[in-house]
Amino acid sequence: MFSTDNAADYLERAEMHEQLADATGDEQARKMHQSMAEAYRRKAADAGVIRMVQPEPIITLHVAA
Repeated sequence: MFSTDNAADYLERAEMHEQLADATGDEQARKMHQSMAEAYRRKAADAGVIRMVQPEPIITLHVAA
């Protein structure tokens, strides 16, 4: 497997494998590419590029009872 300290490189590889999975008609190849994409996304997350952030509400609705 590809190894680097640059998380953006992992994301690029994940996208490539997602495209390959979408393009193939071979079920086994599709599963392999999907698995590789997931693995590269995990590596990118471990490298710190992906952070899940809870968004703050944009609108607060106050209703009179």
